[in-house]
Amino acid sequence: MKIIEQIVARELDAVIVYESPDVIAFADHEPINVGHLLIAPTRPYQTFIELPDYINEEIQRVAKDLYERIENLYSPDGITFMQNNGAFNDLGHYHLHIFPRFEEDGFSWVSTNLGVQSIETLKKSLVGI
Repeated sequence: MKIIEQIVARELDAVIVYESPDVIAFADHEPINVGHLLIAPTRPYQTFIELPDYINEEIQRVAKDLYERIENLYSPDGITFMQNNGAFNDLGHYHLHIFPRFEEDGFSWVSTNLGVQSIETLKKSLVGI
């Protein structure tokens, strides 16, 4: 049984900040910053594409509510949302990260060596999407 399923089944302790029959939100056990939360469906969907629309809509409503709560509690410089799929989803269960950001927190976006792309290069790379 995967981590999120264990939390839903109460086989693994977690600080739960929201729960319904379809969605659960809880504190990340290895946070980027204080206030780092995960929002996930209670059933084991693996990717964004697999999520039924009604569950995705609830996740977005919960994210909006948690955004306001994080902002009021921590007064961050910003808030980051992050969601990984495929090989980058280390929990094997869809989840959306939401966490406060602070100017000096050290968290960063690291790009590849592609550099800044011209509009023409971007258009060519996106043909077919």
